[in-house]
Parts: sequence; C-alpha cells; structure tokens
Amino acid sequence: YSAAQVALIATATTCLSVFTVAGNLLVLLSIPLNRHLRTVNNYFLLSLAAADLLVGLVSVNLYALYLLWGSWPLPAALCDTWLVLDHTVSGASVIHLLLIGLDRYLCMTRPFSSALLMIGAAWLLAFVCWAPAILCWQTDGGRRAVPQDRCYTQLLASPAVILATTLPTFYLPAVVMVTLYCRLSAASRTRLNAYLLERAGPRRSSSSEPGSELCPGRSDGGVPRTRRGHRPPAHSASARSSFQSQERRQRRAIARERRVARTILAIVLAFIVTWTPYNVLAVVAAFSHVVIPNVLWATGCWLRYVNSAINPCCYALCNATFRRTFGSLLRCRGRKLR
Repeated sequence: YSAAQVALIATATTCLSVFTVAGNLLVLLSIPLNRHLRTVNNYFLLSLAAADLLVGLVSVNLYALYLLWGSWPLPAALCDTWLVLDHTVSGASVIHLLLIGLDRYLCMTRPFSSALLMIGAAWLLAFVCWAPAILCWQTDGGRRAVPQDRCYTQLLASPAVILATTLPTFYLPAVVMVTLYCRLSAASRTRLNAYLLERAGPRRSSSSEPGSELCPGRSDGGVPRTRRGHRPPAHSASARSSFQSQERRQRRAIARERRVARTILAIVLAFIVTWTPYNVLAVVAAFSHVVIPNVLWATGCWLRYVNSAINPCCYALCNATFRRTFGSLLRCRGRKLR
C-alpha cells in the first residue's frame, strides 16, 4: 500500500472501531439503566451488543494491523486466539439473531423459560463449534501448518468444510430469520386487525340495542327521544375507567410489538446485506477455479465487521425508547433514567 492508502485505511478502521465500541457501549448501558428497556427480548440485544463490542475492540483492530502490515507480526498463539475469538463472537451473533426472532415468534405460546440460559447456551455453542476445530486444524503432525507470518483458519481451505460452515452459519440462519420475520409480521397484522374490530364492535352493537332505538320524531329542542320506559344504560365510572385502562394496555402492547418487529426487520436486513458478500465469495472460491482478488476478500471481511456497528443504529432508528436513552447518556443524564 502507498502512504496515502495506509493513512486512509488506518483512519477508516479507527473510525469503525470507535463507532462500533461507542454504539454497543451505549446499548450495554441503556438496558440496565432504563427500566422500560429491561425486557426479555432486550436481554438478547444486550448479549448481542457484547459480541459486537468485542468485534469492534479486538477483531477490527487486529485485522487492520494484519492488512496494513502485509503479514502477521505477532506470535502465532495470538493469531489462534484472535481467530477463535473472531469466529466465536461471529457465531454467537448469528445464534443471538435467531434467538431474538424465535423469542418474539414463540412468546405467545411457548416462551423461553430462561433468557439467561439461552444466552449462555448461544455463547457455549459458538465456542464449542469453532474453538476446537480452529486449534486442531492449525497443526499437522505436531507442526504448525500455517506459516508464522500468516494468520488464517486452516480448516477453511477445504471445499467440504466451507460448505459445512457457511450453511449453518449464514445460509440456513438467513432463511430461518426471513421466515420468522414474515410469520411474525403476519401474526402482528392479525392481532392489530382483531384489535381494530374489537374496538369497532361495541360501537356498532350499541346503536342497534332496543333500549337506544330512536323514535321517528324529535323533541322541540331537536334532541332524539327514546321510547317511553327505556333509559340509556348508565355505566359506572369504575367500569368506564377499567375499560379505558384495558384499551390503553392493548394499544401499548400493539405499539410495543410493532417496534420490536421493526427492530428485528432492520437487524435481519443488516445481517443479510453485510454477510452475503463474504459467504458468496467463500463458496465461489471453494467450488470453482476462480481466483478471488484480495481486495474482494478484504471488502467481504470488512462488511462483516460493519454489521457490528450497524446494529446499535437499528435499535435507535426503530425504537424511540432506545433513542431517548442514547441521547440521555450522551448528555450525561443517565441517573434520570432509573
């Protein structure tokens, strides 16, 4: 790279790292501070933010160093540690995205018994899937198969392994996420329509009740007269208050559901857009004789890291409570959120 290119890459990666760390740190602070954000679904977002924070803090900076240096300047053990961490947090992020969609889809019938248990299982599964494979495949007969000045995952050199890793880590999760969102969106629309019909129902029925049927004539003041002997039903103040309270709860529940659906849609779209290039390149490189230029590989890797910076923006854009909490934290008014 020329001096200008090095300066440009260093500036861009530094900005990406700072933006990723700052955005996910806001998420990690917002959910514990604001009681309105302490929901089961947001605990998955909290754990996802922790994974994205590690990406911005470690993965982005080490990959930038490797890219700018042209070789791996650090010990081989640190290379393996970085690879394990990078693939573990990436795998955990994908599993968290699945859990977020499943939590919303199953919340009405079979809610998760313990969000913390599911979060712990997501991290453990990601670590068990990647760590042993990476560490064992880096050596061959007791000798390191990867050159000392290089840092890459040896197991991904096999087409069969490429297919076995990209299917469960991207293609299948992407299909499941899109399917879940479509089902979730359809269920949300159904509940909204049922709520609107329920609101309109009493109004229609009240106008056709025998006790409120209007006489053909009117009084001198022009006010409709009811039939003699029939009085309009008198609703007590407590019953009216109870109905209004229930209606407010229903409106809040529907509004909250729509906010969550928008957030999930934004996260899923960001995941698909940023992860597709790298996974397509990996499959093409494994099953064809096409040589992928290094610049395309680097672009695919950087887009995966960009996803960790985009997620906090999705929360803020789609959820006004997150947006207000972020603003309060940036103005150092976090105590007022409790």
